Amino acid sequence: MFTSLPQTSEAFERLSWAEIEPWYRELLESPLSPETLQPWMIQWSDLSALVDETMKHLDIECTRDTADEERPRRKQHFMETVYTPQQALDQQVKERLLASGLEPEGFAIPLRNLRAEAALYREENLPLLNEDKALDDEYYQIGGAQMITWNGEEIPKTTVENVLFHPDRAQRERAWRAIAEREAEDREKLDTLWIKKMHLRQQIARNAGYENYRDYRWRQLLRFDYTPDDCKAFHRAVEQVIVPVASQLWEKRRKLHGVEKLRPWDMQVDPRASETPRHISDVDGLLRQCIPVFQRIDPQLRSYFETMLQEQLFDLEERPNKADDGYNLPLEVRRRPFIFGHVNSITDVVPLIFHEMGHAFHVFETIPLPYIHQRKEDAVPLEFGEVASTSMEFIGAMHLHEAGFCTQQEAARIHIQHLENVLTRYLPFITMGDAFQHWIYDHPEQGSNPEQCRQKWAELTQRYLPEIDWSGLETERANRWQGTLHYYCLPFYFIEYAFAALGALQIWDNYLRDQETAIRQYRFALSLGATRTVPELYEAAGARFAFDTGMLEYVVQLISRTVEELEAQV
Repeated sequence: MFTSLPQTSEAFERLSWAEIEPWYRELLESPLSPETLQPWMIQWSDLSALVDETMKHLDIECTRDTADEERPRRKQHFMETVYTPQQALDQQVKERLLASGLEPEGFAIPLRNLRAEAALYREENLPLLNEDKALDDEYYQIGGAQMITWNGEEIPKTTVENVLFHPDRAQRERAWRAIAEREAEDREKLDTLWIKKMHLRQQIARNAGYENYRDYRWRQLLRFDYTPDDCKAFHRAVEQVIVPVASQLWEKRRKLHGVEKLRPWDMQVDPRASETPRHISDVDGLLRQCIPVFQRIDPQLRSYFETMLQEQLFDLEERPNKADDGYNLPLEVRRRPFIFGHVNSITDVVPLIFHEMGHAFHVFETIPLPYIHQRKEDAVPLEFGEVASTSMEFIGAMHLHEAGFCTQQEAARIHIQHLENVLTRYLPFITMGDAFQHWIYDHPEQGSNPEQCRQKWAELTQRYLPEIDWSGLETERANRWQGTLHYYCLPFYFIEYAFAALGALQIWDNYLRDQETAIRQYRFALSLGATRTVPELYEAAGARFAFDTGMLEYVVQLISRTVEELEAQV
């Protein structure tokens, strides 16, 4: 019924728009009825997967080597010559399905998403959206080029960041100041980039009929289950419940360090450790050491992990000109995940490898879903996508000793540090970052001014992390927001981490009581992809989608109880 498509995104990228356009014309002109719906949907899904994977592949290549100027040029060429005209015709295909009144099986939520996307579409926004995306590469290039002279050697900033875990406070301070000094060199470049992006985003919102970019982005992110006001209520709840508990934990840490005041370079180090976290020089060996961890959790998850090893779907080695980022991206044609990041020490196993493998498991579990609209990254609710990853952090951290990563005492220390960080750094930082973004887009004129952003960031830091002494470092504190790529490249993709931590802790609590049932529920919820609402996905995983003071108090109790048990081992 339809003309055959290329089998790989590599073959697809070599085609011109003149060769690609006829496939869209076929979808617009072919009969669409209950009898033809399934093959029509499969063709549209497969064609969309080729476009999606080609873009993902180009994104990956740009982050793998930020010094190669040909990579962003190649990406820009595809965006201008194929992606922009494709979006216009894809909109017509989308509208044709919506107008037909037909509903493929398991497609109620995807149809809701398609309606929202269709309503948001404006042809005049296509070049602006693509320009905003192209500017992301500039941000990655700036970060990827940040090298630091350390002990007479030029090394990537991300390598020096590992020194922040060193038990020697003088070493930590030297590393922190070297990093801050190097970041300050790029302040003006990042200011200029920020102003460009803010102007673009405001124009995009106006073109789509929205008063501010926040409301536009809310719909673009397909947020139907909570509002900006709900987020602001959560900000207040974190300040009420979490910040006081965090202050107690910071005071406990200050005493363990034996210092008068905690400084910025004291935030990441484990105060219970007497040595620097073990450096990882053999990343492949470290990954293979993870196999028994996933075997203990679930044999099928181990099988997914081994598939990724066999097919070389990791890029975790440290090297110059590699973007300062960590991510999992689904390759929709291959139906495989790809994981990117920086592994320097044993402390990267939980927040990087286990976290991104949770995303990877999500990709594998959605393979049986027939249409990309039921499973693609942009459609799966981020509020639940981050549950998939964060749950694996909490669960994986329990098995470090069993898998031979470290001694029982070391494993207990890593686990304690990870759990306490949820209360001291993770929830406060995510919340202040979300509050920062709400302020930016509620006050776009001030938010477009980097100096005003610095003032707001300093104010929020004092609100959510009051125990850290920034005396003499006020300029450095005010500029810390520029190091968070989400504000530049993924606006408002942030609060999901906080909501997901609350969901993941519930799943982990289930795992502590009944491992088999918890993993079965976890995998089932992942397999639903984008076919359920956020609350329904949480429920399928054995959790509640809630972020009020009651849920925060439950989390505090769970973490406090577990830390007390682990401290007995240390």
